[in-house]
Amino acid sequence: MEEEVIDSSFFSEDLEEKSSVDVKKTGFENSFNERQVGSIAMAIEPVSSRASLDTVLEMFEQQPDLTAVPIEKDDAVIGVVERDALERSSGSGFKLFGSKTCGDYVKECPFTLNCSDFIEKVAAKVNETAISVEIKHIIVLINNRSFYGIVSIAKMNAKLEELRAQDLEKAAAIQQNMLKKNSDTKKFPFDVCIWNKMANAVGGDYYIAQELCEGRYLIGSFDVSGKNVSAALLTVTLGSIFSMLAMQDCSKLNASQLVVMLDNFLKEIVPVGNFITGAICCVDYKAKSVNVFNCGHTNVFAYLKDEAGKGRVATLVPTLPPFGMGAVADAITGDKKGPYKMPLKNGLQIDLYSDGFTDMQSDDGERYDEARTKAFFGELFNTDVYSAEKAIEKAVTDWIQHSLLPDDITVMNIRF
Repeated sequence: MEEEVIDSSFFSEDLEEKSSVDVKKTGFENSFNERQVGSIAMAIEPVSSRASLDTVLEMFEQQPDLTAVPIEKDDAVIGVVERDALERSSGSGFKLFGSKTCGDYVKECPFTLNCSDFIEKVAAKVNETAISVEIKHIIVLINNRSFYGIVSIAKMNAKLEELRAQDLEKAAAIQQNMLKKNSDTKKFPFDVCIWNKMANAVGGDYYIAQELCEGRYLIGSFDVSGKNVSAALLTVTLGSIFSMLAMQDCSKLNASQLVVMLDNFLKEIVPVGNFITGAICCVDYKAKSVNVFNCGHTNVFAYLKDEAGKGRVATLVPTLPPFGMGAVADAITGDKKGPYKMPLKNGLQIDLYSDGFTDMQSDDGERYDEARTKAFFGELFNTDVYSAEKAIEKAVTDWIQHSLLPDDITVMNIRF
């Protein structure tokens, strides 16, 4: 037996909500899901075009929430009489229309909708019509034949916004569930502090910190070109790849092979014109080394104290192309600079971050920029690991103050 999972989207009716609109029972009330036009259509009995306008005026007076009445002619519903149109015409009240018929004030609908139509698919056409012919309600049919009721365009747009908000909320939950937490790295033989803040509900930043096999670890920060949902979909792809890696035997896969494999896989998925920048640290405790692959990402900073105890910094600029273009393999094997390799030493710190960190702006519109970023990590180098997360949070909040984030921010502080 298949179980249906009930989430918050099913609880869509307001317990306290009461409407004065007198709607008829059709027997189809529960036949449509919330994404279909039938779920928001009002099943109202049509009035003859020959009937006195008093009939409609009386309906509006008795039903304050009623915004339109369907009008039929020769046994076919041809349009609606809308409350606000009558109010605009009367100026001082409804009583001026006593001698008119409903047909004199009907707004004919240029097309009809079907109860089974999906709101997302018809919304653009409906709104275009609303502007061109100044109509606020559309006739709705059942099975594309019989009259069912009318739908308010304003109500349709409100429902569309509600559905999109629900979808974004679910997408954000999925994306956040994929992202690693600081607690996921507690068993690592080194420390990793992860700080992330999305500019919108969903974003294009992705990061990973996972064990590949015994003694080997992968830490990476990625930034997908584009914004919002399209970028978030590609981060889901990244998450899927690394989830599959977690279930594979990676003991015979060296760092370069892993990065090339990632690029080749993304090449088949990333649309033309899009790309994914990334900075990946491959930590190998058996070889006592750290390989850093900077694929079109922001500069990576490595900090270490020299023999005299003075802090030194190495700036690892991007030397490889972004992911998704299939060019990483040639770059790694070519004559130009490829990945960075450094010995794994106690006290070594490596900092990865997305460009949202350097691009964040103050209330005055001033960028945080590369120089401040480098200086910040220099200060972070002299703090303990337990202070790192709060220090990153403070740096961001103190700089942006009341301004909005222009982009997602990810910061990863790795300490050996």
